[in-house]
Amino acid sequence: MPATVVNIILGWGWLAVVALMLWIAWKVYLYIKRIDYTNSVQWTILQITIPEESEETPKAMENAFDVWDGIHKAPDLIEKYFEGYVEAWYSCEIHCEKGRARYLMVVPTMHRTFFEGVIYGQYPQATIIEVEDYTLRYHWKDLEKTFDMYGTEIVLTRDDIMPIKTYKSYEDVLAEEDKFVDPHQALIEAYTNIDEGQEFWVQIVVRPIDPKLISKWEEHGEQEIDKIAGKEVGKSMGWLGQGWQGLLSLPAEIVRAAVEGPAEPGAGGKDKLRFPFTSETDKARMQGILDKISQGGYKTRIRVIHIAPMGQLHKPNISRAIGAFKQFNTFHLNSLAPSPETKTNGPNYILKAWRRYMRKRRILLYFQWRDLFSANEGDMMSAEELATLYHFPAKYMRAPAVERAKAGLGSAPDNVPYA
Repeated sequence: MPATVVNIILGWGWLAVVALMLWIAWKVYLYIKRIDYTNSVQWTILQITIPEESEETPKAMENAFDVWDGIHKAPDLIEKYFEGYVEAWYSCEIHCEKGRARYLMVVPTMHRTFFEGVIYGQYPQATIIEVEDYTLRYHWKDLEKTFDMYGTEIVLTRDDIMPIKTYKSYEDVLAEEDKFVDPHQALIEAYTNIDEGQEFWVQIVVRPIDPKLISKWEEHGEQEIDKIAGKEVGKSMGWLGQGWQGLLSLPAEIVRAAVEGPAEPGAGGKDKLRFPFTSETDKARMQGILDKISQGGYKTRIRVIHIAPMGQLHKPNISRAIGAFKQFNTFHLNSLAPSPETKTNGPNYILKAWRRYMRKRRILLYFQWRDLFSANEGDMMSAEELATLYHFPAKYMRAPAVERAKAGLGSAPDNVPYA
């Protein structure tokens, strides 16, 4: 190495070290500010009950998810880089005990009126009450002492541009009336047919995101459609790259014109659109992607927990926790499965007991915090998919364990906006 280079490194290298230290310090500061910001958010837990004769389908919930997109606010530069601002999110939850199921929403207190107004707009007969946090009855310090648990995050097994089976596919073609079959019927029956002292918790955390990020996700979906169709997928180029590519292809175009003669107007257009043979499965896959990305999306994280008194955590109930979500799977599109990194019965080697305990503790705390800390966390899901996974039970849900409102009891308070 030349002496001049060594002298430069020795003389000015300290600047790179200082810059690196300042960058690390800023990252740590920003992380602490984000923790402070999320801890400052006040939450309200709402229990929603619907009369048994209400006729709303999951379409009402799909509309609600789309309207709740209004809580999104993109941060300005000061908020993003210095104040630790985190974009708002909310949690949709089901709390199941023996013979009892409750539907709850955990929402930022500052947006409570907005959420209530949308619910009343889509479910005019709903009853909404504020309740205590049911999860706080369990403390991580008592884990594996007074109670045991199984927990996992449920994730998509394929790229999140692929949809799961949605409520539009649930139909009993042989039924004369009420052809819609509520997918929650099986889930509630599985989660409430348990022993005293046992519980199932379901949590779907949702964050509306910046339209620019949604556009990138939609573009990725379009590229995948082209790929399945056999179309060449290239990276988009700017005007400079397109001009350079045109210059490179000019000699070949001159030779082609000399051999074939000038192209006639409109000739060749249809021939260039020929794609390789596309199977019915590929057609369905392309249509599924198109249907999903055309609706927009939300960052989503799904958690399920089963709690039992110490010594009463049985494997069949662990299977129920996972099996209730298999009804939303399709072989050619997407499926839901427990995350290998979070399921609490996952580690089977090397410090197995300690690693399982730490996973239990972590997912219990994340559930209680309604954690969706990073804006990039979670899978993208459409409002239609979210409404399939979480909607308030109307007359199509015949599970006796679901808590119901009395007909006509609920009504919107004054000055609440409707969807």
